[in-house]
Amino acid sequence: MGKIEEALQTLMAVEDPTERALDLAGLISTLFKLQGIVLIVTGELAFNSYANFASAQPELELAPFAGKLTPRILQEIMSGQLQAVGAIDRWNLVGIPIRFRTEATLTLRELCRNFNTDHGVVKLWPAEEITAERIVAAVYPSPDPVAHEEAIALLMNGLSDAFHMDWVALRKHCHLPEYRVGEELAQMRTEAKLKADELGLMLDPVGYVPKAGLETSALPKPGSGALIDTSNRNPLDSSMADDILGLSQ
Repeated sequence: MGKIEEALQTLMAVEDPTERALDLAGLISTLFKLQGIVLIVTGELAFNSYANFASAQPELELAPFAGKLTPRILQEIMSGQLQAVGAIDRWNLVGIPIRFRTEATLTLRELCRNFNTDHGVVKLWPAEEITAERIVAAVYPSPDPVAHEEAIALLMNGLSDAFHMDWVALRKHCHLPEYRVGEELAQMRTEAKLKADELGLMLDPVGYVPKAGLETSALPKPGSGALIDTSNRNPLDSSMADDILGLSQ
């Protein structure tokens, strides 16, 4: 049995579907990286990772961060190597639906975070962009209580150091003309602080802003545990290289 087959069997044994989706993202990202393509996790799974939410039926949405996705590469890896069900940009593997986007329109590329899973490194969409989008959805064109609670969850985790939120970048992003929710950010951050206090969570120091390029705190894995931040590590360095290269065999 090859290493890919062993990895898929291990994934099937993971009971929590959100955790399985994250581990699957690590495996898929590893195989595409061997072809010179760096993938980034977007959509619901990226949000769940930062907010520490779990989903009964998560969808794995991936886009190219570096390199170009072509139909042949998608078919070669997803169908040929992973034996997934589907074609081109939509697949299903180990009970997880997978969708590929052709491009990733990122504003804060430098704030993408890399995290290590059991099957490879996962790159996540910036928490600052996700948070700004949730704040817009919470207030425009009319109040949305679900989006509001999602924004509060992200802000609470940022304040309690579950991950390092770049508050300066978030403020600038919220003040962009296409967002215009700077005041709402301030109001929701205050609300998130109050809720974090009620829960006894440790808040961030006043005025603290993490410096770009420094390793951040562990990101909570939805429902349990934590993912280790590897943002300063080349995933093909050291002993991990042997394991990753072995997956292509």
